[in-house]
Amino acid sequence: MGAPKEIVEILKELVEFYPKHLEKEDEHFFIQCMNFFTKREQETMLGEFWNCDRNLIHEKYRKVVEK
Repeated sequence: MGAPKEIVEILKELVEFYPKHLEKEDEHFFIQCMNFFTKREQETMLGEFWNCDRNLIHEKYRKVVEK
């Protein structure tokens, strides 16, 4: 199998895997885990997540502009 064909096959596997994985993580794991934390802890964690996520996006596009 040539490299391009192998890459396409791996990408197909990822396309099948990720939606199911994300659903399991979001709908089953994450929500149930949040019950172990106080409301304040939940708000703190979610706030830190959004700040990190926002910074990643800004960093990505800053690099694009610099190029």
